[in-house]
Amino acid sequence: MNTLAVFRSRSQALSVYRYLQDRKIACITVNTPSNLQLGCGISIVFNETYVPAVRDAVNTLSAQSFVGFFRK
Repeated sequence: MNTLAVFRSRSQALSVYRYLQDRKIACITVNTPSNLQLGCGISIVFNETYVPAVRDAVNTLSAQSFVGFFRK
């Protein structure tokens, strides 16, 4: 797992996480690294091959607090 999806809203981060889990996409929640100085403090970590699926989840759930993807 090498990619972070960062959000400004904890509730939206957790909603996207649950959405991905329901679809059997391997991911975990972690504290957002402090060196990024972004977001709400929670990020989703996953393998970069799932970027399209995570982007779809963000769009489907209208997660407007999504900041972006970052390499871990």
